[in-house]
Amino acid sequence: MRIFRKIGFALVVLLFSINTSAQLAAGREKYLGNISSGYTYSDFMKYWNQITPENGGKWGSVEGTMNIMSWNNMDQVSNYAKTKGIPLRFHTLIWGQQQPSWIASLPSDQQLAQVEEWIRLAAARYPGVQMIDVVNEPLPSHAPAGYKNALGGDGATGWDWVIKSFELARKYFPHAELHINDYGILSSSINTKTYSEIITLLKARGLIDGIGCQGHFLENTPASVVQTNLNTLAKLELPIYITEFDLNIADDALQLTRYKSLFPVLWEHPAVKGITLWGYRQGSIWRTDAYLLRSDGSERLAMTWLKGYFNPTGAPETASPGILLFPNPADDFIQINGANGASLEIMDISGRCLYRQILDSPGEVIPIASMPRGLLLFRLTSAGEQQVFKVIKH
Repeated sequence: MRIFRKIGFALVVLLFSINTSAQLAAGREKYLGNISSGYTYSDFMKYWNQITPENGGKWGSVEGTMNIMSWNNMDQVSNYAKTKGIPLRFHTLIWGQQQPSWIASLPSDQQLAQVEEWIRLAAARYPGVQMIDVVNEPLPSHAPAGYKNALGGDGATGWDWVIKSFELARKYFPHAELHINDYGILSSSINTKTYSEIITLLKARGLIDGIGCQGHFLENTPASVVQTNLNTLAKLELPIYITEFDLNIADDALQLTRYKSLFPVLWEHPAVKGITLWGYRQGSIWRTDAYLLRSDGSERLAMTWLKGYFNPTGAPETASPGILLFPNPADDFIQINGANGASLEIMDISGRCLYRQILDSPGEVIPIASMPRGLLLFRLTSAGEQQVFKVIKH
């Protein structure tokens, strides 16, 4: 009999796949997430299964005063993700907006030292974060970091400062997925080309794991243009994440029409592995008319459609209460009870299959030591029915 090295505060955790009335994309290989500004609404888990801090992970929010770190907002979001067992996206390490005002007055060598210290401290505090927007909005006309020369400037590649940023992130976050993020990519073939050039440089150096495409400002972009630019990015053979999606349309019917034409193009693209909406509640959202729930909690037409898109039959997806996976969180092994004869697939948060097995004994022990840290999805298939369980790997 195998002995588990560490069980933690709970001996056994019973994990149910959450029904679709609880999370729109529950049980799927892609996530549909949203943001939190520190306060997370009580209905968050009713709809979303991934979380991003809107502002809490930005350097200027954390270290507005030099050497005084305020992690409260980021801590709240991180703790929520851990408690709920959903993936966390750290947003963001390097960005030309919401950077500390004091960084501009420092000489270049001190700027570099401060950037490295910021990344080191963030990594020490959030070692289990799954995904990181390392550099946000690097395109020249967008918001490259004001201290980019301290990171190497344009240099020989034209993007040395971005490469250096990713090198530092890889150094201190060796287990996280490192992503780049920018807007205006899906609506512009020119921006997509430039973005692809940066990503190619990073990929050649083994520094990037995913491509972030913001979903702002797509209200008037033809779905065919979005499809074409996604196809171009997909040729880079990296997972794509739609990181900041919203449709800022005041008229309910028009917003619905736009959701119907655009959202399936994003969600159903094989290279897209997750979508994060940038807010959903009226009055608590960056773009005023992009909300899906009114302030009284009632749904706009687009939200009602979105729920039907993910669960067209209206039938809830449930899990057998007789299945146990433990310990959770886990380090080296997971034991599965009550699933004899089922087919098991273990996937990471991008939907990549890490392990397959037929469970042919009542208390099958599954080795997970070599699997990446963070959230793992255990999909059990039996008699044509699928159930998905979430496990945190330390």
